[in-house]
Amino acid sequence: MTRPTTSPEKILQEKILYPRRTERRLQIRANLIRTAAIMFSRNGYSQTTLAEVADAADVHVQTLYRHFSSKEDLALAAVQTAMEDCRNYFENAGELSTFAIWRGWIEKTVSRLSTLGFDQRKKDQLLGPSSFLNDNYIVMIYSGYENLLTEYLAQEFKLDPEQSRIPRLAACMLCAGNEAAIKRCAGVDTGRDTLADLDILVKESVGVVDDTQRVFLSLLSEQ
Repeated sequence: MTRPTTSPEKILQEKILYPRRTERRLQIRANLIRTAAIMFSRNGYSQTTLAEVADAADVHVQTLYRHFSSKEDLALAAVQTAMEDCRNYFENAGELSTFAIWRGWIEKTVSRLSTLGFDQRKKDQLLGPSSFLNDNYIVMIYSGYENLLTEYLAQEFKLDPEQSRIPRLAACMLCAGNEAAIKRCAGVDTGRDTLADLDILVKESVGVVDDTQRVFLSLLSEQ
């Protein structure tokens, strides 16, 4: 059964009539989104329950349901927030190349993930045969990243995505490559778990960006 949530129109009306109440509601919503994003990333989407998110956010689970009708609804809000943050990061990066901006974004996000740590449930998922398919949140995040990277690469290198597959291909490589770097640090290829070593995790993640950039430029030179 779908639970009722507060509509944007209702929030706007309450913001006018009850500004303090609305501010508190928005703070709770933002905290739930931030907490969910952390838990989905470190534990895995399918392994995280709404009760766990509510507990970590220090609110009652019924309070969570007043803001989000389902885990998917909460995940979509977290993805939207992440995409807004990423786009703002790109737009404020000045004249840097798309690869340089993405390199900085990956260093930032990987460092944050490393600080939070990876739950054993997430490690088990990474070591499984299909971690992408087992994590709806990661699929949604990477889909958003892929579209953003395709847009920026096409603009920077004056390519038409309708005519050239290269921007989309490179964007897919960057997103999948980040997952590959985390898997390598989880020990999929090496048998050694180095996820807790920030230097190694950043080196692997940034190395993927550099490798993809070389492939991308090579493909462009062949056109």
